[in-house]
Amino acid sequence: MLVVGMEKKGMIKLIEWNPLFFGSSSGECLPKSYSMGLTVLTLALLFPMGVLGLFSADWPISYQLFPLYLSLFLFGMPHGGADHLLIWGMIRKSTWLFRVSTLLLYPTLSVLYLICWHFQPVASAIFFLAITIFHWGQGDRYISVKLHRASYLERSSLLKILHIMARGSIPILLPGFLGNETYRLFLEAMIRQGGQVDYDLTWVSQNHFFFLLVPLLLTVLQLSFSMIQLHGKEGKAWGLDLAEACFLFSWFLFLPPLWALGIYFALWHSLRHGLRIIWMDPTGKKSLLTGAYLKLKSRWLQISGLMTVLALVGLWFLLALPLSFRGIQLDWLGKAMLGISILTLPHTIVVCLMDRFQLKK
Repeated sequence: MLVVGMEKKGMIKLIEWNPLFFGSSSGECLPKSYSMGLTVLTLALLFPMGVLGLFSADWPISYQLFPLYLSLFLFGMPHGGADHLLIWGMIRKSTWLFRVSTLLLYPTLSVLYLICWHFQPVASAIFFLAITIFHWGQGDRYISVKLHRASYLERSSLLKILHIMARGSIPILLPGFLGNETYRLFLEAMIRQGGQVDYDLTWVSQNHFFFLLVPLLLTVLQLSFSMIQLHGKEGKAWGLDLAEACFLFSWFLFLPPLWALGIYFALWHSLRHGLRIIWMDPTGKKSLLTGAYLKLKSRWLQISGLMTVLALVGLWFLLALPLSFRGIQLDWLGKAMLGISILTLPHTIVVCLMDRFQLKK
């Protein structure tokens, strides 16, 4: 068993190898006080970035992409860096054979998806958008239920689906409304990763209202059906649900799409998923409850550091190699997004398994 440093001997523990078990406490709600705390923190982080984003509309695309690049490497990779510990913790007595097998399964799924990009680039791009909508939506659902106490989302399968699709479609589809041209070029660039250079997405430009109406309809339906399901003091949770939806609509309607996506991924989605992981970890939970934020940061590095480094090394090889699909040389952004897409699939599966343990079926 590889252990880097032992705290008992006065050394710093660099890597956590112990599973994050899904015991009876894994489904506990976070303290109510954290609901307002997370809201205030989110606004404090997003407001200055939003103001800066308003000025970024006239900047070169390379500058607008900076938050997206930053979020991918500094936040995107680490927020899935504990997946192996979570999988191990789903089985109380997991053997080393099981642990090694799950470690191999993760890259295996990624490679299979990479092969799909080669043969079906259009379908693979659409699938990437679809699973991202689902994954980002399920992330918000957990916070709404376990932090904001939106218990009404657990009473109906329809509400569960509507909330996931509504929250996930806002960041993925809404940028295609007012930022339609940039959105179309970005989608075409993703598809060119698979080699179909001549694939024309003019329908995106011709149907820009689609990107507004779908998330709007889903959000209105979800909030309306939720209101019918309210019990007791859940009105406050519903109000916060409405406020968050309105904020996200404003964020993605009025900011340049690439800038808005990058900041959202880093300071909304990844931050919330990180909070979920820390709350599952006894050491991290203790540091969070006592306000020991330096210890909390150190603990996060212990949990996610190893897999983050391995993922970054893998992505570096992807960026460094002269990859081409169907004879088309991929640019740097294309390779980066390709790498993110093939990691999103296994990560989403892990979060689905977490939901089965932590949320009511």
